Amino acid sequence: MSRRAAGRLIEFIVLLFAATAISFLVQFAARLLPENVVSPPEPWGTMIRDRSSMCLQTLAALWLLATIQRGYPLRTLFRGQLRTTVGVVAAAMASITLAALLIDFQAIRSNGFHPINPSIHPEVWTATLAAMTLAALFEELFHRALLQPLIGRLFNSELAGLLGAALIFTLMHPPKDAVLVVPGALLLGIVFWRTRSVVCTTALHLAMNVTVDLLKGRSLMVSPLLSAEEFAPMRPAIGLSLLLLAMAFERWRRRAGRRVALAPPNERAAIAAAESTSG
Repeated sequence: MSRRAAGRLIEFIVLLFAATAISFLVQFAARLLPENVVSPPEPWGTMIRDRSSMCLQTLAALWLLATIQRGYPLRTLFRGQLRTTVGVVAAAMASITLAALLIDFQAIRSNGFHPINPSIHPEVWTATLAAMTLAALFEELFHRALLQPLIGRLFNSELAGLLGAALIFTLMHPPKDAVLVVPGALLLGIVFWRTRSVVCTTALHLAMNVTVDLLKGRSLMVSPLLSAEEFAPMRPAIGLSLLLLAMAFERWRRRAGRRVALAPPNERAAIAAAESTSG
């Protein structure tokens, strides 16, 4: 191992240790607060509180890295980039739905939504969506905003950061879901690479989860449209559609970058101003 590579490895370990330490400090401070201050109403309060705490801990770690200039500023991470976000979210939802229709249109057409249980209170739907949003935000803060840049610094390659974070993301999900998780992780990693926005990737992450749940059903949230047996053959096609979307997004951003680079200075300034306004 060269001296430069050894230095990057030491820096990676120190930064990871520092991020972990500040996360534990935030968690410890949260435990000192009165229970009624940090506890949303039950029955979903515990899940929402825990996921909110994980998001706060990761935000603290990201703030530390930004402060010592080893990470992206929070204002960069939380830029909305409205046009890109809306476009990639719509494309992902359409890709998943079309892939499912191509595999078994008859099943989707014949089944329809099952009757919704009238005993489910609307608050349960709201709490479930809140929990899903917080879970998606935490995963994007941790895997994309924290791990992807750190791994990229370790190997001196943004592509290595993308692949490393995608691998860790996949390992934290059940193996049976790999056919969906791997393409989804690559898509999220590419979108973050090109936008530096966790707002964009969180919206995309949530949209993919909700679209899949609308197809196969989720306990207490939506009525199942497909049974587990009917949904299973659609999984590879949906994974392929997400992989193709990732490739299309990367190609589109590269072409857009080349157009900006070739534009006259005054036109580049106008494009930058438009991006800033949309963000």
